[in-house]
Amino acid sequence: MNYDELSGRLTRLAKRVAKHAEKLDGDNLGRSARQLMFSLEKFEVQLESFLAGRKSGEFLLEALLRSPSSKRHLTIALLTSGLKEACGKRLKSEELAAAKREFIETIHESGKQKEAVEFLQRAFAEAVHVDTGGEEKIDLQREFIQLGRLLDDEYTKEIGSRTIAHLRRVAAVNGIHFTEKTSKPRLASIIRRYAQRAAFNLPDSGD
Repeated sequence: MNYDELSGRLTRLAKRVAKHAEKLDGDNLGRSARQLMFSLEKFEVQLESFLAGRKSGEFLLEALLRSPSSKRHLTIALLTSGLKEACGKRLKSEELAAAKREFIETIHESGKQKEAVEFLQRAFAEAVHVDTGGEEKIDLQREFIQLGRLLDDEYTKEIGSRTIAHLRRVAAVNGIHFTEKTSKPRLASIIRRYAQRAAFNLPDSGD
């Protein structure tokens, strides 16, 4: 449905009716006018319901992205996965603040607030589940950066010695979303991409 076209047609019709209102008469025209009024009332109810739900979704999404969980766990990798899963779009921004703005704008434009909220709630819950908050978390974050600094052949060798369960912990702690169906080669490839980006954005600390 082209709602821009509908808006223009209703505007033109309203102007014509207003201009000739005092002259309009007749049973057929009156019958059509009553039918139109009934349809408009029904449409207005549905429109208000849609807009209320959309505003609610927009508010919930933005509140979730301002939450303490977001501050702890939100990453570019997570936003990239979320945008792809929610509306099939590709995230272009490479800095977190810009990526967050792009994520919100794209989700609102596509009307996929519900899907985005569900994804983020699930991803944050998964991150909390695996987030030990202690030495293991620090070790996994350090390992993530180190993996990003390896050459391709070195990375392949290191990954080969790790189990998929360990790679899942690395991914989860560093905000990379995956599912139970994600294979080890696929997960290794995803970790490689985001680890390289993370390592590039950090100064070499000598780790």
